[in-house]
Amino acid sequence: MLTYTFPLLNAFLGASGTFWCYSGICILGFIFIYKKLPETKGKSLEEIEEELINN
Repeated sequence: MLTYTFPLLNAFLGASGTFWCYSGICILGFIFIYKKLPETKGKSLEEIEEELINN
């Protein structure tokens, strides 16, 4: 995906605009994962399984 979009975005936005666009996508991805991925530290496999089934 990156190989396809980079030349197009670079032509329209320039190098800095392209990298800002990619960093925005990374930030949105981080926020999504932070909100949706459950915390598993200190939990047993059974606790994690139950949490995933109940949600």
